[in-house]
Amino acid sequence: MSKILIMTDSGSDIGVKRAAEYGIKVLPLKYSFDGEHYYLDGIDQTLEEFYEMEKTASEVPKTAQISPLEFEEAYKDGYDTVIYTAISGKASGTCQNAVMMANQVMSEHEGFKVEVIDSLTYSVLYGFAVIEGAKLLKEGGSAEEIIERIKKICYSANAYFVTEDLTHLKKGGRINAATFAVANMLDIKPVLVLKDGLVEQGAKLRGSKNLYKKLVDAAKAMGDFNEGKVYTIHTCVYEKAAFLRNAISEQYPDIIVGDTLVGPTIGCHTGPDLFGIVYFSEKF
Repeated sequence: MSKILIMTDSGSDIGVKRAAEYGIKVLPLKYSFDGEHYYLDGIDQTLEEFYEMEKTASEVPKTAQISPLEFEEAYKDGYDTVIYTAISGKASGTCQNAVMMANQVMSEHEGFKVEVIDSLTYSVLYGFAVIEGAKLLKEGGSAEEIIERIKKICYSANAYFVTEDLTHLKKGGRINAATFAVANMLDIKPVLVLKDGLVEQGAKLRGSKNLYKKLVDAAKAMGDFNEGKVYTIHTCVYEKAAFLRNAISEQYPDIIVGDTLVGPTIGCHTGPDLFGIVYFSEKF
């Protein structure tokens, strides 16, 4: 019988406690505010510490991918099958590094199997899928069943975010200077959506009045989430997330809306004032 390891990176925002609870190995990505000192995501700072530091930082923090050597060491961890679910390969070289070392290690060790899943998503959009894969493993699921389950959940994920401060998106190149100037002048907030493994601009919301209802309406326009799992997700802006949950509940009173946090790997690029809706059409 195969000895299977469920593995992911810290961009999944699973967190140390949940990873230990479900037996998941999490490889930390890194981030830096000055390009010299790097923090291990999920280990060296709490989320609150990271976002407080980001608010006063003069530069947009940078992230660093997991190296091929780190993957090689992680694969050789006493298991004969590794199922690694990666942050979207469209935005990070981490997935490519994982595949490269998987092929090398498998060629050197007969019978050893590494399956790298490109989640095409970010944060808990693949973190929850990894947890469900770990649950299935505890229930005796095969590697093939676990891989299928993780992929189904990842590929059923949708996300709709806004940030009330576009400065970080401009500094990080996510929006250009012209868009930034017009958005500030007209009080426009672009909705960020997940599309083909990338985060893109979707609808544009005008004004802060009824912002939470407008975000729910924008998400609904892209696909009703009445039948799936729904969460608010945010960068430690708890009050705004609560307002958003209330806005969802007003339209969907029978849905239990969960709440979860975005970690540094994503927060480095979005800034400290992001909140939104995550929706999974696959039931779990």
